[in-house]
Amino acid sequence: MALLARSFHCVALDLPGFGLSDKPAAYSYSLFQQADTVEAVARALDIEAAHLLSHDMGTSLHTELLARKHDSRLGFTVLSSTFLNGSILKTHAQLTDFQRMLETPSRLPEAALLCAEILPEYVAGLQKLMACPEAVTEQDALVMTELLAYQDGHHRLPHVYAYVRERYLHQQRWLGALATESDSAPVQFVWATEDPVAVIGMGRALAELTPRARFTEVPGVGHFLPIENPHVVAEAIDAITSAALSQGNCRTGPA
Repeated sequence: MALLARSFHCVALDLPGFGLSDKPAAYSYSLFQQADTVEAVARALDIEAAHLLSHDMGTSLHTELLARKHDSRLGFTVLSSTFLNGSILKTHAQLTDFQRMLETPSRLPEAALLCAEILPEYVAGLQKLMACPEAVTEQDALVMTELLAYQDGHHRLPHVYAYVRERYLHQQRWLGALATESDSAPVQFVWATEDPVAVIGMGRALAELTPRARFTEVPGVGHFLPIENPHVVAEAIDAITSAALSQGNCRTGPA
C-alpha cells in the first residue's frame, strides 16, 4: 500500500473473521455476506469507482463483485481487476493436509481442536507456502499472530474456511463473470510460480478462460506474492490502470 498510495487512494479492509474486524461465532462467513461488507464499506467511504486487487480467498469474493456488476446491481464501478494467487479453480488446487481437514465435514471436530492450538506455529505454517519466508520479519510474525488471536480468531478458522464449498456451488456464476469481464474493463492475473497450493497451472488455466486478460508469471515467489514481492504487485497495478485509462476508464479510485 505504501507503493500504491503515491498514485491512489488505497483501501484495504479486514473482512468479518479477519484482522481487527469482529469474529462472531454465529455468522456464516459466506462470500455473499463478505461481498455485502465490501459494498457497505464502499458506500461509507463514498467510493464510486475502484481498481480491484485480490489475493487468496479474496479472488472468489472479487468474482462475486464482478457477477453483481454483470447483474447491474454493484454499488460502484469496477475500473480494472487484478487477481493474484487464489484457488478460484478448485479442481487445480494442490491442498495441504490442513486444508483437506477443513474441507471434510467429518473431520471438523479434529480441525477445531487443531485450530485452538494453532497460534504458536501459525506463522511458521504460512511460511511453508512461501518461496521467500524471510520476507516475514519477527515484528511481522508477532503482528500476524496477534491479529489472528484477536477476538479468538483462531477458533473461527473452520467457520471462515466454509466459503470453499461456495467455490464449487457457484463456480458457473463466478467463472462466467470472470470470463466476460475483460469485455468491459481490463483484467489481469499476476501469478507466483512457486505457490504449492494455487499452482502455476491454475493461473495458466485462468488465463485460457479469459484470453483477453493479461497474464504475468512471477518466478521465485510462493503463495504470498504481496508479502514476498510487493514491487511486482505495484508495477502490475500501474500497468493495468494505464490500460484502463487508455480504454476511457477513469484512473482515480482506490486500488
